[in-house]
Formats: sequence, C-alpha cells, structure tokens
Amino acid sequence: MDAMKIVRAVLLGCTALVVPAPARAEPVSAFFLAYTGATGASAAAAAALYPTITAVGSFLGTNLLGNLLLNVGLAYLTRPRQKAQDTEAARINSRTEAASRKQLVGPVAVGGEGGIFGEFDEDGNFWYIVAHGDAEMAGDPSYILDDIPVTLSDATDGFTAGDVLTDDFCLNGDHNKYEGSGTRVPYFRLYTVSPSASAVYGTKPAAFTTAFPNLPADFYLAGVTYTIVRVRAVPLDHRHKVYRWRGVRGLGEPNVVLYADFNRVYDHREVGHDIDDDTTWTASGGNPANIWAWWRTNPFGRARPMSEIAWDKVAEAADVCDETVLDRSASPVPRYRCGVAIDDSSGRAEGEQEILKTMDAFVAYDDEGRAYPVPGKYVAPTLSFDGQRDIYTSATEIIDDGETAVDGVVVRYVSPLHGYTLQDCAPWQNPEYYDDGREPNYHFETIAGCQNHNQAFRLAGALGMRKAAAKKAALGSTCKGVLAKGRRAITLDLDADFTGVFEIASRVQEDENGLACGFAVVPLASDRWDGAGQSEGVPPQLVPALEIDSSLEIAANVTITQEAVETSNGTAYRIRAEFDAPARPDRFFRFRLTEVGETDFEYFSTDMDELVALSPLVAVGATYDVQWQTTTAGGRATEWAADVGGSETEYEITIIADNAPGDLTGVAATAGPGRVSFTGTAGEVASHVGVKVYRAAVGAGFGSASDISGTIGSAASAPFSVTVGDPAATDIMVGGDFASASGWTGTNWTISGGKATHAAVDGNGLYRSDVPVDAGEEYRWTFKVADRTGGSVYFRMNGDSNVFGTLLSANGSFGGTLTAPTGLTALGVFGNSSFDGSVDDLTLVKQTASSITVGPFDFWIVPVAFDGTEGTPDGPHTLVIP
Repeated sequence: MDAMKIVRAVLLGCTALVVPAPARAEPVSAFFLAYTGATGASAAAAAALYPTITAVGSFLGTNLLGNLLLNVGLAYLTRPRQKAQDTEAARINSRTEAASRKQLVGPVAVGGEGGIFGEFDEDGNFWYIVAHGDAEMAGDPSYILDDIPVTLSDATDGFTAGDVLTDDFCLNGDHNKYEGSGTRVPYFRLYTVSPSASAVYGTKPAAFTTAFPNLPADFYLAGVTYTIVRVRAVPLDHRHKVYRWRGVRGLGEPNVVLYADFNRVYDHREVGHDIDDDTTWTASGGNPANIWAWWRTNPFGRARPMSEIAWDKVAEAADVCDETVLDRSASPVPRYRCGVAIDDSSGRAEGEQEILKTMDAFVAYDDEGRAYPVPGKYVAPTLSFDGQRDIYTSATEIIDDGETAVDGVVVRYVSPLHGYTLQDCAPWQNPEYYDDGREPNYHFETIAGCQNHNQAFRLAGALGMRKAAAKKAALGSTCKGVLAKGRRAITLDLDADFTGVFEIASRVQEDENGLACGFAVVPLASDRWDGAGQSEGVPPQLVPALEIDSSLEIAANVTITQEAVETSNGTAYRIRAEFDAPARPDRFFRFRLTEVGETDFEYFSTDMDELVALSPLVAVGATYDVQWQTTTAGGRATEWAADVGGSETEYEITIIADNAPGDLTGVAATAGPGRVSFTGTAGEVASHVGVKVYRAAVGAGFGSASDISGTIGSAASAPFSVTVGDPAATDIMVGGDFASASGWTGTNWTISGGKATHAAVDGNGLYRSDVPVDAGEEYRWTFKVADRTGGSVYFRMNGDSNVFGTLLSANGSFGGTLTAPTGLTALGVFGNSSFDGSVDDLTLVKQTASSITVGPFDFWIVPVAFDGTEGTPDGPHTLVIP
C-alpha cells in the first residue's frame, strides 16, 4: 500500500487529538520513524512532539503484521494443549496416595481412584470403592469393567439390582464360566453413589453399611460420585475364575469405568430453570455452550459471577449446538456435543479451551462486558472493511501448491465404539494441497471432549481451512477494527486477491490510544463447519473379535432394503437392516458391506434399541454384499455371514434409483365451507415427505386435474390430516336442509321429507328474510336439484336490485357466487312455471381469499417424495364445496 496514503489515513484518524497548526513534515517523519522501528535522537524528538502519531506508527510496525501472519490459526483454539488428554485419561483406574481430582461435566466416561477402600466382609465377599470425580451424576449410568461393556440387572429379572449379568462376570452352578446354559450366578454387583441437589453426599447402600457396621460415622466421600463393587464370595479352588482381571489392587478384581451425564447446568432456554436455584437445573445433555457457561461460573472452574455471562447469547449458541446435521449414513446428529473430565491440576483457562474446542468457538463480550461463546457456524458478515478507507497497512501471503506443510487435519476424539478411547477421525484432506501421490503430512489435533466421528471430522475441516489457508492477511486498520471484536467474519475489499468473506483468525489487538487495530484473516466459505468441502470419511475400524463362537445366536428375521434420504446434495441412498431383538441383552449385531468384487468393508451404524442398522451412503447402480455377525461384550463373535434362513454367506443388493413414495391408505375426504379436507395414513417408504391435493371438473379425470395445495408436509408411516381452503369459513344459510318449513314463504312450494318441491303451475320463489348477509359482499351458494323432468330453477337475492344465479335445467349439485344487493329483503330459490323438481342442501357461505372454488369437483390426494416425485393418486373423491 502507498506509504503516503497510510500516513494520510493516520493523520485523518488523529485530527481530533493533534493541535491545529500549519502543515509541516514533522508528523509524517514521526510516523515513519516509529513504523520502521527507528531509534536515536531524531526518533525520540519526534515521539516527544507527536506522541499519538508515533504510537500508531509503532503499533502498526512490521513486527505486528509479521507475527499475526505467522500465528494465523495457532492461537485460535489450539493452545494450550498440554492437558488436552485429561478427558481420555480419566478412564484409567489409579491407586495413589495423592490422586488428582477431576471436575466432570456432560456425558463422559471416567474410571477413578481405586485405593480408597478395599475389605472382605464376614461372609467372604470382597468390597472395594472407585471414586470417579467431583460431580453429581445427572443421568443414567452405564459401565465398562476391564474394557468390557456390561449389563446390570434392574431387579425385575430375578436378580438383585446392580448384579452384573454379562457372561464374562458370571459362573454357572458348577463354578465354571457361564456360557449361556445352566444357572447364571452373578459374582459382581455395582452400587453407584452420587451427591444430589439436596445433599452434598449420596446415600450409601444398606448392603454396604450392613456388611461393615463399624465404618466411621463420617465416611461420606462428600461431593464425589463413586461406585461400590461387591465381589461375591467364591471357594478358594475356584477363585481364579472370578479374580482374573486387571484392577489396580492387584487382587484380580476388574477396573471400573462409569459413563454418565454429570452435573446439572443452567439452561437459559428452559423456563423451569431458576438461575439462582441450582436445584432447578438439569443435565446438560452434552450441549457445549451450556457446559461452557457452567465452567465459567462454577467455583471450581473460572469462578466468575453469573452476572458476567450474556445469557441470551449463550442460549443462541446452545441452539446452534442443538442443530442437527447428517452423518455419513444420512442420520441426523447434533451439530456439537461435549463431555469433559478436567483435572484439578490443570489451569482453569485450559479447561475452558477444551470445552470451546468441541464447538470451534471463541469467547466474545457484549456491550456490557458480559461473556458468551461463539460456536462454529457460518453466518453472513455484517461488518465490512474497505482497503482504501479502513486499512492503514497490510501484509498478505498467498501459498502456491506444494508450499504448505499441512495436507490436512486429523482430530483425535474419544470414540464410544472403542471403549471411550482416543481415536483418529478420518483425515480431512485440504482440497488446495492434498496429493494422493505422495505421503500426506497431517496436522493432528486432540479434542477429547468430542465423542462423535462426524463432529470430529467437521472440526478437522474447520481447523484445516484456518490453519492451512491458501490466503492469509494481517490487517492494520483504523479504530473501526474495534468493531471486529467478538465477530467471526468480515467482508473485505483489499485488492483483487483479497476480496470477499474472511474469517478473523486471531485476536483483535488495539494500540494504547485506541486509534489502530491489528488482526489476521483467512478466507471463509459457507461450508466451513459442514466438512469444508469434504464428505465425512470412514470412521476408525472396530476391533475384530478374537474368539469365534459358532454357538451364539444369529440375528433373526433380518430384512435388507434400500431407502432414499434427503441430503444437502439431493437424493441419496443407504441400506437399512431390520432384525428381531436378541434373546440376551448383552448381544450386539454388527453389519458391514462392500461393493461386490471389492474386499474393503465399511460398517453400518447399529441401534440395538430401535433394532435397525444403517449403512453409509451407497452408489446407485452398484451391487453390495451385506454381512452380519453377533458379538458379545467379552469379545466372542460368530463368523461374518448373511444368514436369512439358509446359512447364506452373502446377501447381495443392487441400489436402484426409485424415489416414489408409498401409497396412501385409509383415505377419507370431506367437503366444508370453502374447503376440502383429507385424512389417512402415509406409506412406509422413507422418501415420503408430504401430500398434494389435485382438483378437476367432475368426470374429467386426473389428467385434467391441477394442484391446488402445493406440498403439505406429513411423515412416512404416520396418520395425516390436511385441509385446503379456508378452515374458518361457515355456512350462514338458515333452514337450508329443509328439515322444517319454518321461516320459508312461497306459493306452489311444499317442504317435506327434507326437501322443497315445486309444482309446475306458475313461476314462484321460495324465500326467507332471516339470513345475515352484508350488502356488497360476495357469497357462494350451492344446492342440489332432484326429481326434475322439466323447467329451470336458480338462486336469487331480492333487494334494491335483484341478483340471480345460474339458470339450472338438470338434476345434480350446483354452485356459484353472487354479490349481495343493498336493501336485501329476501333470498332463496326461484322455479319457473314449468319446473317440477325439488331442491335440497342449500348453503350460503361468505367468500374469502383463501376459500377454494365453490361447486362440485373431483379431488385426488397424492403422496410426494422429498425430491418432488409423486406417487399414486388416491381418488377421485367427488364433493360439492359450499
């Protein structure tokens, strides 16, 4: 940038602070002496005469811009890192004299200190305690013993609540390992004790206090969640079958890992939460924005007062975290979730950074200095910087292919599928630099508070496009740069290469006078936090079973189908497997697939609660081999096969592009004033997203019908109820059913049997004067003509000027519209002298903008898929619309 232009901008920015004087060269000299870092007598003199100019020049010197460029992305979320693995390390059971304590919040798996208590009771049962952390357990727990997920009794199955029922921890009646037959004898029982909203320590189980009646009265473990393990007494010659694990006591007892949602947190969105009464708070559900606020205000966290939090902004951030995105099988997952175990030896700011990293967030402050997190989500910027007006100086860098040291990013996250251990997510590969012809150089970032592969991959993309951006700029701006604080992005117009939306990738720094600011930026695309141009890769593979056991039950009644799903890129397909529930709760069914002719398998996502498994997205036209196996928590498994009733070793399915939704069933159609309504049940095809209503003249056929509704949303396999037209319109006609002659007057008309009949003697009207109509308003009339052999009949309104409906000379249902005259005296029907029929079902409805056309029509209702494909029409339903 032109140097004199910079000086002129600085001088303009300082005019309010410099005493007016004749134009001289000294201010320019003062700026350049400071800007270039000059020292000596001249520089000192200039600084004394023009301190403000000198300060701005010094602040914008080359060291500032160079350092900003050098550190783009490095200080954004990736420091400090020395305690990044606290959460994963929390799984470990330890036995030390001075065990570190941990603050737990959100869903997290924790082991704990196992040296607190360990004793045999008088009956030979061994009891020991594992203290998990300083936290209240706020959600239902699950357990892992020596890396084996276990199932506990709930006391409804003939066992005692807390008994471990997983085969590996049970013997049979002969003191041999239980393997599915004979009497199951549980040898381990778990009791987890937690503080609560009303008590700083939990209630010890009666079985424990009975077994040890001489425990000290103050044996409370206040503020701590801990698990008491009871190991059933076993004869000495069978002891090795029970005590065969790797517990920290070295007796053969198992290590204990507890997974639960810890601590209640304040959620500003919940009307039942009182900010001043933490007994009204509930579990976080893993929402990182609310977890951040809890840590910021918790006495064992940042210990800031609640008044220093911008709670409305936190609620907005929490909503962002709760948004759903689609994973690689097109299943919805929350945008961001978090669960952390923060060691008390860690810095409190380091714990905060671990939480922020799970949502790629930074801390901002509102106008009152209150803090809130800004999670990673693209929002179009509202702040712009013009290179000619707002930028004093800049340093830019454009990296050519091959110059970068980072080809992509791998985030290490805690994987529930791998026993809550750190795993590498699929590499996010930088589209600017990655070359599959050479060994990639990945940057590895640990985000142990993340427990979802899709989230980890998206975080990798966000970090990668910041850390290894193709373009970087350090900007020295006017005091306008202060407005960039707390913002994620700006619109920049610097030059041909640096124009568009840019992310602020560093802290916004101010000079001491507030006249200049400096910050770094990198390009920002709208998909930054949705994969940054890349699709989620293959998650880390599951550990194969080491012990094949053909006696395990196989999945029963397996059905394999394809289903269409809607993604941001349009229609996509996945394979869906459904199956019966296993006979044993500790059995798990795994599914995998590979394209026929290939050998690399990918795994389904299995939900044993819903009895369904979903594959990653698959290609149309490809044929896939689908296999499944049964596994146990202890590592036993069947061979991979595809047994659907005949010991098949493979099951092949070819993906066909068919988006048509299923047929509607149980459809009923009804006419109402100015509207038509349909009820029924949508088909079971997942592509169904709604219905459309079509209309045509009676007998014209569906080919002549037109859409009168657009797509009205409804769910697949679910009942629907839709209305097209004015749902509030009403029939104001009095006595139109002709159930009584009361109020009707007219010669040669008789009312009987629910209809009015005219004798062909003379032209006569059948009227009444008690119908409430408004002059000048348009009204819709309908009635039915029957028994006619001759003559005509029509609807009529009498007033200052009489108005007439369509002359009707046939039997059937008819309708039309009339504008009510002033001075209305009566309305009804008029039959000419030769009309010898009857009328019935006379209606009168005030016309509204949303009313559908009056009269008889054929209607159809049609199912619609997410891509607009329409299914089989249901109809025609012939109705008269009042």
